[in-house]
Amino acid sequence: QSLRAACLVSMDKLRTLQRKSAVLLALRSLQPGSQASTGPSSDEAGTLAETLLALADAFGAEDLVRRASLLCNASHRLLEPGVLEAVAAAAVVAGGQLPSAAADLSRVETRLQEPDLAEVPGALCLVSLEGLELAQSSLEDFVCSYFPLHGLTPEQPREVFRYLPSLAFVEGYMYDLDQANEDQLMPAGGAAAQPSAPSSGRLSRAPPPGDDPFGPLRGLLRERGWLTSRMEEELASGGRFWALERRLCGACLDGSSLARADIEEALRLKSFDYRVMNLLLYSMRCAPPDEEHLKFLAASEVLVEVGDDLTDYAEDVERNSFNVYRCFLALYGADRGPEEMRSFIGSAEAVYAQALARLDTATAQAWQRRCQEAKRHGLGSERGPGGGDWELPEPIDEVALRQRLRKQGALAK
Repeated sequence: QSLRAACLVSMDKLRTLQRKSAVLLALRSLQPGSQASTGPSSDEAGTLAETLLALADAFGAEDLVRRASLLCNASHRLLEPGVLEAVAAAAVVAGGQLPSAAADLSRVETRLQEPDLAEVPGALCLVSLEGLELAQSSLEDFVCSYFPLHGLTPEQPREVFRYLPSLAFVEGYMYDLDQANEDQLMPAGGAAAQPSAPSSGRLSRAPPPGDDPFGPLRGLLRERGWLTSRMEEELASGGRFWALERRLCGACLDGSSLARADIEEALRLKSFDYRVMNLLLYSMRCAPPDEEHLKFLAASEVLVEVGDDLTDYAEDVERNSFNVYRCFLALYGADRGPEEMRSFIGSAEAVYAQALARLDTATAQAWQRRCQEAKRHGLGSERGPGGGDWELPEPIDEVALRQRLRKQGALAK
């Protein structure tokens, strides 16, 4: 009889191992070989398998998918301070250990009602309505142009709004910092009378972004499990761009020398917000970045920034903002500057055409179709140097412009 009991125990253990092994095999089949190093360790995989089996045993196979999906969607909330402690305390209360468990639960409820902000980095990460308003056009372009590269359909509201709130928050945060930097660039007596944003008439200016303006945002992204080392690098690129913008725009104002390398670096860094959003979308989808897509988008972003700067040239001069065409004119003069700008655009078009040719045919054709529909800058550049339609504005005499604006400011007073 004891032998029979031992056999039954052994059979139960064997069945448990078989079930666990089946789940582990399923988990491993979801991890591409090249990404094996990023998957859970063997101990973590074993714990995950046991957890999934416990869910199946407790709620049945039919309800497993719904509950597992619910856990995944709420994972960032479960990791907030006090939540799991409250669950643990409630579980102990259910088990009959009322006195100590009730006290633990009471302490947790107090912490949840009066959170210690120092322990909740996300609580310190704020975005203004102005930042969200300024981010609107970038978000629209990002959804229409970048979402399809993730296999998402911009015309499907469910797919868009699954990710848009987080993307809008992050882009709005970056636009708040960008606006604070631009406020510092505005020359005394400059024409700020025609702000581009409806709420730009603020009573006081925010200080310019410091060396590390993204601490609260990084804390929030880390809480959600979305922050990657690559994303941190792009956030650091944003800080470098704003520092370069202040230096280059100061040089344009006072006539001091500029370096071509600094101008080109600032142009490349300027799209850091798109790269942050793109990496964030990969993180939220739990998907590894597509390296070929990232290289292609980097080439595309240069042309888009050049197109924006040509369109906004007069406004950027007036507001003393970074503009690659403006910097080329300051570096080379009104005669040679446009020629150098066209040469730079031709080189950028060659890089873009090569990167586009490396994409698979369906992706490349879909991208070109969307660019045609949206009249996106760089349209035609897939043909290589000279393929795009680039209209360079007449150079502005900045010295004469500043004098005129100062006179207008004096008359207004």
